Amino acid sequence: MLPETRATSYAHDPALGTVVVYSKPGASPELNGDLPATLLLDGSGHLVGIDVAPESPNRLVVMLGPHESVASTRDARVHVEGGGRTVTLHGSAAKSVPTGANPYVF
Repeated sequence: MLPETRATSYAHDPALGTVVVYSKPGASPELNGDLPATLLLDGSGHLVGIDVAPESPNRLVVMLGPHESVASTRDARVHVEGGGRTVTLHGSAAKSVPTGANPYVF
């Protein structure tokens, strides 16, 4: 079973070139800083989840939507704070996500 947590909030700021995903505090206390990740995307390119440090024993999967919605993946680097409390996409990773509201977070 993968260590998984549910996203609680999502903020996309195209002007700053960032996407920030928030989840429960301390989901994986060992994870902090810039880390490799796999973005889980639906058929329209919306972010369904982020698999942070997929090759690490401290791996964390932050899900915004259901696994069944994942249509493709994309490798990226993300910035993690608070042991997974916030996961931030910058640059090309953030630009690859469609602007506007995420259909999986209300």
